[in-house]
Amino acid sequence: MSDNTDLENRVVEAIRHYREALTQVENLEREDASAHRTLTSTLLDLGRAMQDEAAPSLKDSLLEIGSAAVSRSDKAWAALSEATARLESARLTLVALAQQLGYIPEVSMGSADPA
Repeated sequence: MSDNTDLENRVVEAIRHYREALTQVENLEREDASAHRTLTSTLLDLGRAMQDEAAPSLKDSLLEIGSAAVSRSDKAWAALSEATARLESARLTLVALAQQLGYIPEVSMGSADPA
């Protein structure tokens, strides 16, 4: 019985780890999408500014904003790649433990440890 309890506790911990990894991936996906929207909007604004022969300071400002958005997106993408790898590792661990246990125990959505 003790082995089963230990294994069940490990599955519960694996579920929590998976949920944390999934939350991180979702947050990073939103960050990347936000940076992409900023970049797309900035490129459209820059295109209009070029056609309208806007002031060089406006063009420079738009280029800075675009550069910052690219940098933000690159950072989010790199972090997303790492987080996705952690998510996959957590998934594989959870699957292996759940197969050993034979079922997936019910785990509350809260982050509190079981008493």
